[in-house]
Amino acid sequence: MNGIFYFIFTLFIVSRFLFISNYSHFYDIPEYFRESINDNFSQSLSNSHEVIHPLWLGLLQIFQKITPSNNVWEISLISVIFGLFSFIFFYFLIKKLFSKKIAILSLIPLTLFPHLWLIQTNALHESLDSFLLILTFYFFVLFLEKKKIIPFIFTLIFLSLAIFDFFGILIWTPVLIGLVILKNKKKILTNSIWAVSIIVISFVLATFSLYSVLSIASLEPIERLKLLIFNYGGTGIFMDWNFLSIFRMLRNDFLILYHGYGLVSILGGVLGIIFLLKRKKIQFVIFILSFVIPFILSGKFWYGGLFGRYSILIAYPLSVLLAVLPYRKIYWIIIIILSFSFSQTLYIYQKKPISEIQRNIINEINLSDGDLLILSDYQRPQLFYSNGVYINGNKKNQEILENNIEKEIFENKKVFISQQAIDFPYWQYDGQQIHIISKGDREKAQLKKFLENKKLILINEDINYPLLNIYQIYK
Repeated sequence: MNGIFYFIFTLFIVSRFLFISNYSHFYDIPEYFRESINDNFSQSLSNSHEVIHPLWLGLLQIFQKITPSNNVWEISLISVIFGLFSFIFFYFLIKKLFSKKIAILSLIPLTLFPHLWLIQTNALHESLDSFLLILTFYFFVLFLEKKKIIPFIFTLIFLSLAIFDFFGILIWTPVLIGLVILKNKKKILTNSIWAVSIIVISFVLATFSLYSVLSIASLEPIERLKLLIFNYGGTGIFMDWNFLSIFRMLRNDFLILYHGYGLVSILGGVLGIIFLLKRKKIQFVIFILSFVIPFILSGKFWYGGLFGRYSILIAYPLSVLLAVLPYRKIYWIIIIILSFSFSQTLYIYQKKPISEIQRNIINEINLSDGDLLILSDYQRPQLFYSNGVYINGNKKNQEILENNIEKEIFENKKVFISQQAIDFPYWQYDGQQIHIISKGDREKAQLKKFLENKKLILINEDINYPLLNIYQIYK
């Protein structure tokens, strides 16, 4: 087992540290990079999008001062480091909860899940947030064992920091109750009170801390806190429950698992739960469900990019379920299949970035300052042009955009549009791959009706990437 552990540990390090991303593949990363080289923290908070991540932003700025080369890979390295810490403490947590064997076998799929690898090799705050939660769970288990003040304080600190950085992390706090039930079925009520108290105190500490930070940055702290708590925290899950929203939630959950973890992992997880139920390991099942239920709910107010970034914590119980499979042949078959899907994802992200291919196509059309360029909102962070207009799904903005196009054409000015904008919100690139729920009907594209009486002339293309074509719009 020790030899296997060191092999997996080495594999994890190699798969992360040798493949650190040096490009802003995903939507928020250009902003993270831009603000990481800003010496004014308060100003950076003001410049950040509405879901600010103050702890992540502060760490990025500190790290840029240590390694002042101003490269994306430097801030991506932070994700790798926290990914490694998560890996180590998850091992200690599962070893303490179950056994060394289960802990080691859990690490192998954890290394190979494409979703987790993408999070941990790109400059994304979820790597930090998940690390803080893993630490929270570890120290809470220590507290449950001996009821000592030190692990209690550490549990409060790490959970408070996680909530402070991102209110959406609240959705995963039921795992504390799952740990209570798993550890001791005789003191469930007492320990549950401890768990709820930790959640409430951490929430209050995080809220007051965030209020203070927002006040310093002059960001209307009360209004911003309302937005963060009611739109991006846990409360959003209690709103708009109807058949359509439930269907979308479940659809999102399945697609996240399918694309981010593989069909074999889903089947393996189901087999793992069936095995535990047959063995009457009810406490174990409840512990797993304390992860699964938040994951299902995360599909309701799910961030669609990168296989659903709210959902990252599902990787950990899924790896445990695969580790407890009684038939080792099934386990190793799953690992082999996971290795292929992981290798494919790794290969795709070593190729030239999609947005750079699009940039080159645009550069070849001799775009002038007087021309109008229409791009998809998914292209905006990496492809910002002073004369660019970005279609983003907002009906009012769409009307303004359509009026601008009509005006430019009437004045005999050039109007260019990308295939991504024509298809929006369908067939959109998210990183190096097509967005997992955007493979829809182009006939429902937002600009479809407006463009019906317009003439589109292909201006430039890359035959390997037809979804990046650039057209000129005529009457």
